[in-house]
Amino acid sequence: MEDKTKQGEYIYVWKKVPQSMISQELGQDANEYLTEIHKILKYYDVYENGAEFSPEGSNGDYEPSETRYKRCARLINKEARFLFSQMPDIVINPKGDISEVSDETKDMITIVQEYVRKVCEKNNVGRQLLQAAKDCFIAGRVGAIINFNPDDGVKITFLKATEFVYNTKLSNPDELENFTAFIVVNDSNQSSSRRIFRKRYFLKYKTVNGQKTQKCYVQEDLFDGLGNLIESVTPESETEFDKVPAVVILNDGTLGNTRGESEINALMQYESDFSKLSNSDMDNERKNMNPVTFAIDMDPNSTKGLSRRPGSFWDLSTDQNLDQANPQVGTLENNMSYSAPLETTLKRIDMEMHEQIDMPDVSLESMQGVITSGKALKAVYWPLQVRCNEKLVTWAPKLRYIMDILIEGAVYYPDCIKQYTEDIITPINYEVFIDPNYPLPEDEEEEKQMDLAEVGQQTMSRKAYMKKWRELTDAEADAEIEQIAREKQMLEEAAFTPGSYET
Repeated sequence: MEDKTKQGEYIYVWKKVPQSMISQELGQDANEYLTEIHKILKYYDVYENGAEFSPEGSNGDYEPSETRYKRCARLINKEARFLFSQMPDIVINPKGDISEVSDETKDMITIVQEYVRKVCEKNNVGRQLLQAAKDCFIAGRVGAIINFNPDDGVKITFLKATEFVYNTKLSNPDELENFTAFIVVNDSNQSSSRRIFRKRYFLKYKTVNGQKTQKCYVQEDLFDGLGNLIESVTPESETEFDKVPAVVILNDGTLGNTRGESEINALMQYESDFSKLSNSDMDNERKNMNPVTFAIDMDPNSTKGLSRRPGSFWDLSTDQNLDQANPQVGTLENNMSYSAPLETTLKRIDMEMHEQIDMPDVSLESMQGVITSGKALKAVYWPLQVRCNEKLVTWAPKLRYIMDILIEGAVYYPDCIKQYTEDIITPINYEVFIDPNYPLPEDEEEEKQMDLAEVGQQTMSRKAYMKKWRELTDAEADAEIEQIAREKQMLEEAAFTPGSYET
């Protein structure tokens, strides 16, 4: 069968990087990794082109339909959008009791928060997160690497599973021992003209003042497409970090699964069955659009070349060679009696695919008369929200780790952050909070009434209400409150002015 896998970006590195370079990084684990990569490429093919299926035989009478219904891609895209279509809030707060935090620390927290915001904005982290989530659901994992350079500033780059290899510590599978990224910087059909950039981070131990400490080292090299070293861009050098400035984010998985699980693996058989049944239905319908015309006991010479145009007239004669002829002309049509059972089966397959990832079916047919408010919609999406919360159990610590690297790097490499802040960032005790933003509508009117009740009970200030619902600034809210107070005073004075009452 023809290989329909597109030469897309997802197989880019795998097709361009020599296996010898990968084997050099992984040693005896290389064969296991290469076997796994073949599975990952299959998952990407299903995502890109749809699941394979065997069409029903046609006996050469027609070309069977082979339309692939890319339902896996649709569900994974929806799941990723729900998780990261709105970037999570990344909040930096001082560690400990806020009342005991000094003003200097509070000011530095403000500087750090603005620095992190600008770095994320400059690197378009929101878009990268959305794309990385799709890759993570497809391949089972994604990586991210953070780089500090005086010329380029701070770079956060997410990588597909086919673009990096790594090893974790035996004592802690969440801590990286090394991380190597492969980037094709000059593509060419000729391997000798191709250029591959390899960036390696790895840990080493060194003794300082009699104490054994852990340090991260970096090495950058340029290779050709045959795996020959062209240039040593950055010789093995010690960084200021005591940990690898990279992360690997796994999708689901159990305690023993250290490479992540693909959601395509759980969905593709359902999609294959769905496509096979749907294409068989199309073929059957296509065949029966032109029903078979039959003739019994008719003279073969009179039935040759009959016109099928509307309004045609056929002058037929009985076969005179038959003693007891019973001439007939008719058509054979399929009454499509299987349509109802087929529709039920397709709906069952579709429902199973949705339930695999807790994605609600919000089609107009299934949700008619159900959605009446934001609360009802939240209830419908509650299973998916719980699933995304489960994924954030993995994603949030990795995002916090990235923020830690950004802040530590700002202290270690002040020359690299000048385009983000003019201040000097100093070490502080802080905490990073990751708050998701799921795209669910709110019942604003009900929430407004609740906030008004809190204002009346003096558990919420008028200023806070104005800032929230009227989007006023502090100065505008203060001016509005002063105006309300003046008008109230004027009304009270007018009410108690002598002569204002009739006697």
